[in-house]
Amino acid sequence: MFVPLHCRGDGSRFAARIAQRRISPSMWVSRVSFDAHEAERPRALVEADATDHLLVMMQLRGAWTLSQRGRGARLGAGSIALVDAGEPYRMSVPTRGQDLIVLQLTRESLGLSDRAIGESVARATGASVPGQAALRALLFSLQSSQLSLDAHAGSGIARAVSDTLAVVMRALTRDAAPEADRRARLAVLQRWLRDHCGDPGVTVERLAAHHFLSVRQVHAIFAGASDSPAAYLRRVRLNRAAELLESRAASGLTVRAIAGEAGYSDSAAFIRAFTRAYGCSPTQWRAG
Repeated sequence: MFVPLHCRGDGSRFAARIAQRRISPSMWVSRVSFDAHEAERPRALVEADATDHLLVMMQLRGAWTLSQRGRGARLGAGSIALVDAGEPYRMSVPTRGQDLIVLQLTRESLGLSDRAIGESVARATGASVPGQAALRALLFSLQSSQLSLDAHAGSGIARAVSDTLAVVMRALTRDAAPEADRRARLAVLQRWLRDHCGDPGVTVERLAAHHFLSVRQVHAIFAGASDSPAAYLRRVRLNRAAELLESRAASGLTVRAIAGEAGYSDSAAFIRAFTRAYGCSPTQWRAG
């Protein structure tokens, strides 16, 4: 109904419903409900199915996470987020019973620069953003069966929606300072490394690909914090190992097993890294 995606269910029963309505030649609105799943629009699909469409998602019930351009936005009830369908993105929906309104429109109808659009995607906007409440009311009214549309009325409503959306996006990008944006992106990347620190196959390339960034962009984001992805991952792994060593008496884990849990496939390399970081071996750390 929108753009091709790769989707994966959570293994349980999946159901979804959609009702779509055309507002004008350049704008559609849909009421969508669906259950838990993961959806991704990778670079290959973008290149195979090029589009200039933007998706404005307004959450009515439930919560899920949108990732695009290295940002992660959590959409809860009442929040709105923009997706550029012409770039890779990912949706992570953890629970059933999601309900939202999706506005689909062309870039041309919005009348904003590519830079403004790029700075606006994957940012959850709440009621504090100027114009958000008006946009929310407009979107809700568009999918109402009581709204009667002809060609002339549809074009006028489409212009009103585009103008209101542009106001929201300008306010959003004005409030998002470059340094604040970098910190937000850094937090997303760091969280992913923490969540996957036990995987010895984690690389900067995988980190970049998962967040639709280049390796150079990932290094630049970390460099702003005087850090590197590899150094951060090493600290996370060693902190994880230290925590496991603290509870070793109760868990019964061996040093080799702890090394594996911390993402080290070579226990000797783990012991060397741990000793350099903490000034003692894993065994001495536990004894102390």
